[in-house]
Amino acid sequence: MEPLTPSEFEQETPPLSERMPDYLVTFGIGLAVSVLIGGAIWVISDIPASSTVGYSVILYGVVLALAGGSSGGGYTNLGMGAMGSLFGGPRTDEEPAEFGSSRTLDPRERLAKGLRPEANPRAFWQVVGGALYIAIGLAIVILGSSATIS
Repeated sequence: MEPLTPSEFEQETPPLSERMPDYLVTFGIGLAVSVLIGGAIWVISDIPASSTVGYSVILYGVVLALAGGSSGGGYTNLGMGAMGSLFGGPRTDEEPAEFGSSRTLDPRERLAKGLRPEANPRAFWQVVGGALYIAIGLAIVILGSSATIS
């Protein structure tokens, strides 16, 4: 599969103004769920609420940033290319991987395909969202700990 050219990509991806409400709703849901998980941990433990909620938000932010970075940076494609080169994985994109098919990609070509990911704006916004979750979680932990010290 060839990467999209900028003109093809712009035609298939809606503008940011149409995607942003969905991103914000998803961000809010993720924040609410991580706060609920932190609240549940606070209820069953003797750890301060600011710590349980803050660290659960930070953890979710780290996971989100790692997931966005790996899919947007091509690391998931690189892993598939490496597995394909080790185990003779998928054949070319044009032909099915039927038994007896003669045309396969060499290992270097498979790895090169893995290094050229397609444009993925969702992955960028996952990383941005992860960074925001980390900042919010740190603010909760810092403000909560300063309130208990004073």
